[in-house]
Amino acid sequence: MSRFARCLTVTARLHYIDRKEKQKGNRVDYEWDVFISYCHSGHVENWVINHFHNELKLSLEDELPHDPRIFIDHEIPVGSPWPDRLADALSRSKCLVPIWSPPYFRSEWCLAEWTSMRARQDAVQNSTNKTPILIYPIIFSDGDHFPDDAKNTQHCRNLSEYGHDREQFRDTPDYLAFQKEMRTVAKEISNVLQHSPKWQAEWPIERPINIPNQPLSRLPRL
Repeated sequence: MSRFARCLTVTARLHYIDRKEKQKGNRVDYEWDVFISYCHSGHVENWVINHFHNELKLSLEDELPHDPRIFIDHEIPVGSPWPDRLADALSRSKCLVPIWSPPYFRSEWCLAEWTSMRARQDAVQNSTNKTPILIYPIIFSDGDHFPDDAKNTQHCRNLSEYGHDREQFRDTPDYLAFQKEMRTVAKEISNVLQHSPKWQAEWPIERPINIPNQPLSRLPRL
């Protein structure tokens, strides 16, 4: 199936969900403020779960007028059809926060999430003549081996200095500096959220080829 056909398939499914929710009288809108996109290889997964996710949530609480709504795939319930759950969550997220490391750009899933949000930026730009910022990348490690598109991204935050994944990191002096950086991250993400476009069921969503919509036993996404 071509990339265009995959986008059409998921978009058609979102239109179906949109109609069903309206029929039930539910408000169709964003569900999440932030979608954290990360690879499950290397030290990134433990760092996101042990440190980044929690500190982002705490810092956003100081910036937003409501409780932060952050999607992280680690919290998808076991038994869920995970490809559809990821696609639905991404389509209903205001912005993407990808955690960049070399394995990120070797992961079909991660690249699909990044490509989907870039396509949304292009769609908004084409319809409004404005250039939105819907992606806030975090550099976890080794930016020298990123693709050129990533290297040329201006709006990103380098946290590689704080890329320690073990829980003991919290007991070090560097953690205070990490928390200070996370407050800056939250402030800048808050600004991104304030300028997010109105939700559309037509947002393009891409997913890797030949991924069955199987129930989740534990995330096989690499």
